[in-house]
Amino acid sequence: MRRSAFTLIEIMVALVVTGLVVSLAYGAAQAGFETQARLDGHRDGEEREGAMRALLVDALRHEVEGVRGGDQVFALTDRVAPEGSAADSLRFTTRGVVVPLGTSAAWSVSVWLDGDTLQLLALPFSGAGTATGDAGIPVSARLGGVRAFDVQALGRGPAAEWTTAWPEGDVSPDAVSLTLQHAEGAPTRLVVRRGLERAP
Repeated sequence: MRRSAFTLIEIMVALVVTGLVVSLAYGAAQAGFETQARLDGHRDGEEREGAMRALLVDALRHEVEGVRGGDQVFALTDRVAPEGSAADSLRFTTRGVVVPLGTSAAWSVSVWLDGDTLQLLALPFSGAGTATGDAGIPVSARLGGVRAFDVQALGRGPAAEWTTAWPEGDVSPDAVSLTLQHAEGAPTRLVVRRGLERAP
C-alpha cells in the first residue's frame, strides 16, 4: 500500500527542524552584525584618537617658548574629577606646522576633560595678542570615552623633573606628558618634547 501524504508527526518534525535551522542561521547572522558593529566602533575610536593625538603632538612640539616676564604661554591646572580620577586642563600657545594649525599665526590651545569627553579648542591670536575667533577659524576636536586626563610637565634644564603643576606661565616646559585613561583598556600615554621641528 502506498502513502499519498505526510503524517502529522512528519510535518511537525519538519517544522521543528526548519525552525532550528532558521534560529541558528539568525543567531549566526546577528552575531556577525554585532561583531562588525563593535569592530567599526573600535576602528572609528582609534581613528578619532589618532587624529587627536596628531593634533596634540604638532601643537605641543611647536609651543611658543616664551620669555621670562612676558605673556603667559603655558598654564597647567591639576584637577581631580568627582570620582577621584585626574581631570587636568592645559592651555598653551603654539605655532603649529601641520594643518589645521599650520599657519604663521600663533594659536591658543586649550585641552580639558568634560565628563567623559576630552575637548580641544584652538583659537588664533588676533593682532592685539588675545585669542579670538576674528583672526581665523577656530579648531575644535572631541574624543569620547575618556575617564581620566592627567598632564605632567618636564621642567627646563638638565636637572629638570616631571611635575603636575607649572608655576612659570611665561615660559614653556621642555616636554609634556599626557595620559588618557579610557573607559576600557590600558591608559594611553603621550610624551612630547618641545622644539623637535625635524622629527617626524
